[in-house]
Amino acid sequence: MRSSGDPVPSISEAAATGEIADLYADIRQTLGMTFVNLIWRNLASIPGALRWTWDTMKPLYANGAVYREADSLRQGQELPPVPQLSAAALQSVGIGADDQNVIRTTLSGYDTGNPLNLVGFCAVRARLHGLTPPACPCIQQAPRRPPPAACALLMNLDEMAPHVAEMVRIVNLIGARGRARDLQVSLPRNLAHWPGMLVLYYTALQPLHDNGSLLAAIDAVIADGRRRGHAVSGALGNTGLPDTETATAIRDSLENLVPNAMARMIPVVSLLLRLLPRETDNAR
Repeated sequence: MRSSGDPVPSISEAAATGEIADLYADIRQTLGMTFVNLIWRNLASIPGALRWTWDTMKPLYANGAVYREADSLRQGQELPPVPQLSAAALQSVGIGADDQNVIRTTLSGYDTGNPLNLVGFCAVRARLHGLTPPACPCIQQAPRRPPPAACALLMNLDEMAPHVAEMVRIVNLIGARGRARDLQVSLPRNLAHWPGMLVLYYTALQPLHDNGSLLAAIDAVIADGRRRGHAVSGALGNTGLPDTETATAIRDSLENLVPNAMARMIPVVSLLLRLLPRETDNAR
């Protein structure tokens, strides 16, 4: 794994130009995000993969059923308990009210985007695996969401103090097994602006990894995402299949990044949001 940047071949948002930049902008606008997830950045590095995948997936969001499925997946998680910290507790580790708001906004962005992407990519996975799609779900109006707020910027590992980079690597292993241990997910790099948050992340979630409850929640999300993705796959675009080489590369990317990065972070993000103090605590 490289010492900085993404752990797989990718095109960063800052480096994107031309069609890739246009596709990134369309993905952000359609999903209501301020950033594109690692899997999109990885697909952009495969010739033809980003265009085919987005042309295939975008009709899901026009159909609207994917929003219901993503919300149901997120809300239906059976998560182990974590304490809810006070605003004073976060302030005691150097995270003031404004920083708490940025952290909450960043987590909320992942909390919205990851389930949407998971269901969508699982629908694409179903097509690539030749599963017969069910009937196209009835068109549903997409929920109205507030405009996305700015999230914490990703930091590269070589931009961090050595002890912070080490904490990023440590929390990255929470929820990781097998190939996932080789993937540096993005969220810890967002949170590296606040080393105290990385410590709280580790303290609250490492015991849940160790006792297996977090891993069970991740397995349940993966299974639920695949079921829900297949359920909406009839709403995918009529793009057919890409050429064999491109299809294989897309499938390999999905089989790695969907369960090992995106899906495993859905319970993690939900738990970290529960860990944060109520927004009203900072108004006192």
